Amino acid sequence: MTHNFLRWPVLLVLLAGCADTPVKPGHGEAPLDQHLPLRLAVDMSPEELARQTHHFYNIYAYYETYHWTEEGKLVRKAALTAFTPLVEQVLPREEMPVPDLIIKVNGRSVYNPMMRVFYADVTATGYLPNGEEVGTFKASSQVGGVMAFYEQALESAYVAAFQDVGRKFLQSGALSAAARQRASE
Repeated sequence: MTHNFLRWPVLLVLLAGCADTPVKPGHGEAPLDQHLPLRLAVDMSPEELARQTHHFYNIYAYYETYHWTEEGKLVRKAALTAFTPLVEQVLPREEMPVPDLIIKVNGRSVYNPMMRVFYADVTATGYLPNGEEVGTFKASSQVGGVMAFYEQALESAYVAAFQDVGRKFLQSGALSAAARQRASE
């Protein structure tokens, strides 16, 4: 009995390390190690940045948990993490006075407790400093996880979705256009 009791906590601790496993590009996808000479600013509206979500999880009608998450800050952190390999410098918009490209991001998530899967949907719109839109891209991802490691799994889902958005920006040529504009200045 003691042996089975210790198995689950050990398994959960081992699986927690999988939440930060990077997502590798599939066949035909652009790699994320382009590292263009750009200063990229990640922007969010104040309402989106302050957004908190509440998740209720009930299992077997006797165990309930209520979990509040500062999801807006988590979305921005995931975007900064995912876009860092693409360009020279990535910062939040308020910390970067003169960016070469501004990417406005937002995201939404859902947790399915029966399947123990986190789903994340993100949207990113790129703007040049003159206000010209260079593209809008959406992506989704899903990551398995348990409520005990809620924020790690949710962040991992958001990072995977933003990595997909980064590939779409690379494939569209939007980042290259911003780099060309910077070189011409």
